Amino acid sequence: MTTPEQTLPERCRGLCARLGVRTPLLNAPMTGAAGPELAAAVSAAGGLGVLAGAFCTPDELAAGIGRVRERTSAPFAVGLRVPCRGSGESLARARKNARALEDLALELGLEASYAWGAVPDEKTFAEQLEVVLESEVPVLVVSFGGLREIYAEKLEARGVAVLGAATTLREAKVQRAAGAAAVIVQGVEAGGPRLNFEQPDTLSQTGLLSLIGPAARATGLPVIAAGGIATGAQWAASLVAGASGVMAGTAFLRTEESAAPAAHKAQLAYATDASTRLVRTFEGRLARVIVNGLVEALEQAQIAPGDYPEQCAVMRPILEAAGRAGRGDLMELAAGQGAAMAASGPAGAVVERLQRELQAALGASVFFARE
Repeated sequence: MTTPEQTLPERCRGLCARLGVRTPLLNAPMTGAAGPELAAAVSAAGGLGVLAGAFCTPDELAAGIGRVRERTSAPFAVGLRVPCRGSGESLARARKNARALEDLALELGLEASYAWGAVPDEKTFAEQLEVVLESEVPVLVVSFGGLREIYAEKLEARGVAVLGAATTLREAKVQRAAGAAAVIVQGVEAGGPRLNFEQPDTLSQTGLLSLIGPAARATGLPVIAAGGIATGAQWAASLVAGASGVMAGTAFLRTEESAAPAAHKAQLAYATDASTRLVRTFEGRLARVIVNGLVEALEQAQIAPGDYPEQCAVMRPILEAAGRAGRGDLMELAAGQGAAMAASGPAGAVVERLQRELQAALGASVFFARE
């Protein structure tokens, strides 16, 4: 019987070849942090940089892609969110949150009846995909669902590799059916929003190492492990469990190229293994964050958040204004359970450190593509 360890080099090199990279390491498409500078730095270091594009207008996305290309000729990816529809009940709860936040909005320089932020809808998503195609981006990362057939066929015809995110075995199978070239499995350790779309939150909190092997066997696709990856040893464990590569988010949050606000980076410097928990405050779906004053105030007031995307639309103007003002007590301090291991410095140095640690754990450089 063939073991995961025996197939490991072949798996890693196969994913590298499909993505056009030297090492099977991606940065997560972190909203507010994974801008052109971070994506370019990770790609230049041999991994696959991912540009967060979910909340970009088509023009902003095109400009961001151009800025990545100004910094590197290496392959990179764009990350987008598949649109979701809310409900009337969710809208009512979101409006209640908006009313509760009016004084805070004024304090941050917004109008009392401030406009809700834009979230990905079907029209915007279609326009974003056209930018990806026109710009000849080689890889697309999709979250919150599988692609509709009309989109999947267009991308396949242009040779774009789609990486679909999943939090359960069932969702991994959906991504396979939707034409994904590889599946990103998100463990409950991951920072930021939970990416579940087929199953409720209570059934979508599987630990990463319990998800990798079953997803790889059930789909027959390369699996990219995401959630709590902050050291080369954790990378190694994911590969031995059956992954072909890894996606790291929090590990890059404090880097020089990260666009995360300084107050967010500062909070990570004091994080411990118990600093994060799952809340609905910002996204309207579970998201792992470092809890701050805004989370506590809304919880104490017993104001139930709306669902995604309505709650996200309510909170985005507040979060953007808090970022401009440097108010860490009002930001969405997204972070995974590896927050205490996030290091400052250049993103390229993080890639190199993780590679060295991986090689020390597994013994050779055969896990990377040959030059």
